[in-house]
Amino acid sequence: MNERRRIEQETTFTFRNAPLRPRARRALLDAPGTVHLQVDEGELILAQERGQQRLYWGFTGIEAMRRDFPEMWQAAKEDLTPESCDYISMDLAGLPSRDWLEPLLQDADFAMFAEWMEMAHPALDADTVPEIPDGLTMRKGEASDVDRLREIWTESHGDYVDGPRTWDWILDEAAWVGILENADKDIVAFAINGEVERNEGTVLAAAVAPEAFGNGYGQVILGAATYQLATKDAVKANIRVRPDIRNALRTCSDLGYRHVVAGVEYRRSLDEALIAERREERRRTGVKARYGGWR
Repeated sequence: MNERRRIEQETTFTFRNAPLRPRARRALLDAPGTVHLQVDEGELILAQERGQQRLYWGFTGIEAMRRDFPEMWQAAKEDLTPESCDYISMDLAGLPSRDWLEPLLQDADFAMFAEWMEMAHPALDADTVPEIPDGLTMRKGEASDVDRLREIWTESHGDYVDGPRTWDWILDEAAWVGILENADKDIVAFAINGEVERNEGTVLAAAVAPEAFGNGYGQVILGAATYQLATKDAVKANIRVRPDIRNALRTCSDLGYRHVVAGVEYRRSLDEALIAERREERRRTGVKARYGGWR
């Protein structure tokens, strides 16, 4: 595809599942293993992101989406790589209504997983060092900490935890791992930051051990992670939050993070037997709804 054609598509397919900047779109298309399908009025991108395969789509409008998405998805399914991810992920953001979309997603075997929110701290301060409360110690993470950090990450996120390959991706992208210990040298919280690029940094993960909830450790560890990015010349910090996780939004807000964009994540299992079972369950539910009961 020549550059002119690419630019035209970036501006024409404005009806998208989630905001996708031209620079980010080009990076996805250039990434190894990306599947890119296109028709006159739409495109579908299946790319490796955060350790999983993530689906992006863009069309000229709702009718084009209804007409072309089912066939495009069937074609894209042939390029799924179960060995490289735990599930297929897709974000929805900025759509005025999802009612018309639900049947399409159900037919493609996507189910709602959880809400998410992108937040940003727009004015980092490298001059004010955050205080670490008495009885707590901050240190850098070591290789011997990884198993315990994974336990905390998994347990603290509960039903909203991402797949194991996302954790592996976080470790691969880590530029800094900060650990908060109590007086007994137990790890009570941790945070992981990525590299600072174009004066922006990202908190890839932050979690508090469940047994240590309610002590304000979330603010301490996130404050330390935010400060670490500032010391690396970041002027802005980003974080992705699950609103369903207790105190996550309030902790970020209290530290100066602000809402950027929010949406819903859908996931599709790679277990075809499980998918067939869910389809049969939906079929039986539909039969009961049509013929069951006296109404």
